[in-house]
Amino acid sequence: MPTVIPSAGWRTRIRRLGALAALAGWGLLASPAGAQITLGVRGGATLSTMRLTPGGEWLEESSHKYGAHAAASFAYTFNDLLGMVAEVGYTQRGAELTILDYDALYDVIWGYDYVDVSVLGRASLGPVHLLAGPTMAFRVACFTKISVRSSCEQVEAVFRENDFLLTGGAGVAFDLGSATLIVEGLYNLGLLDINNEEEHTAARHRGPLLRIGVDFRLW
Repeated sequence: MPTVIPSAGWRTRIRRLGALAALAGWGLLASPAGAQITLGVRGGATLSTMRLTPGGEWLEESSHKYGAHAAASFAYTFNDLLGMVAEVGYTQRGAELTILDYDALYDVIWGYDYVDVSVLGRASLGPVHLLAGPTMAFRVACFTKISVRSSCEQVEAVFRENDFLLTGGAGVAFDLGSATLIVEGLYNLGLLDINNEEEHTAARHRGPLLRIGVDFRLW
């Protein structure tokens, strides 16, 4: 599989994410004494697909693919309203397609496993909170399935190894005393065309994510 060299645009995105992390660190030092720090874990399921533009005559149908999601989070609450969450997670994305090739229909499954690094702003309205921010996704595994399961090393890989997405959504917290139960619904909107061919149909990840977790207050 050919090595993908990050473009200048990728380096710019990485620098911006670093700037956000630096801003979060500055907020930790400058925030009031009433701030809170929590560690949390999340687990749930994804329902992802790909937006293919243009689909062309070869694309008969595109449907969602189920996957798994897990993450660990570090949250810093500046006050009762605003906070910031840094997350490292594992997310499965992909799509199920029906394509027409030489007058024959093929059911194709594309699967991608990513390590996600997110920096999310959080606004709390009582037990309800809103989340939004950038996510860097680093692909660690992939497969395609037509008649049998194959790895990316066994077939020609046409998609980029990494992705860049916007993540947003909402959640609700339930106080359990020593811990807080969290239920969240998020949406991942892929901004990067991950199709690596020079002349191609653009492909971008997108789809909802539902998860449940627990936060533990450290301070």
